[in-house]
Amino acid sequence: MKDDRRIRRVEKEIQHLVANFLLKGFKYPLRGFVSVTRVESNERLRTAKVFVSVMGTDEDKKETMATLEEHVRDIQLVVNDLLRMRFVPRITILLDEGMEKTLKIEAALREIELARLKNEPSTKE
Repeated sequence: MKDDRRIRRVEKEIQHLVANFLLKGFKYPLRGFVSVTRVESNERLRTAKVFVSVMGTDEDKKETMATLEEHVRDIQLVVNDLLRMRFVPRITILLDEGMEKTLKIEAALREIELARLKNEPSTKE
């Protein structure tokens, strides 16, 4: 139990550090709206998967992910410097498409609801 809390704390801290670095210190242009959605680490805190969401076109996503993967070493160095641990997890950057899927589902549900309301007979007399 104690280890689970520690893992979650480290994951949140890595998420915060990477997000701040991308916002304030990253020197390369990122296309689209980029946010760090979550971090998943293994039990021993040796690796950490940093999931980023990119809102924009497919081309924006492709370019942004290529830039992040190309400069993951810069991100790793910042985390190494700021995270106070004996062994800092090795970071990999992955695209998180969950947010986009959620937005598509919500839009589809809204559309269905609007269609239902249009087809519903009026109760006014």
